[in-house]
Amino acid sequence: MSRLVVLIFLLVVIVGALFYLSTVPEEQPTHTIEVAVPQGTTGGNAH
Repeated sequence: MSRLVVLIFLLVVIVGALFYLSTVPEEQPTHTIEVAVPQGTTGGNAH
């Protein structure tokens, strides 16, 4: 009987930890990276 209680307790802890880890916000970038795009009229493939 006591082994069953320990098993249920461990399952609840594991499921709770997985739920907690799935709700933790991920790290966001602090700034955007801007790259200059050449605006030449020759050599481009835009129509």
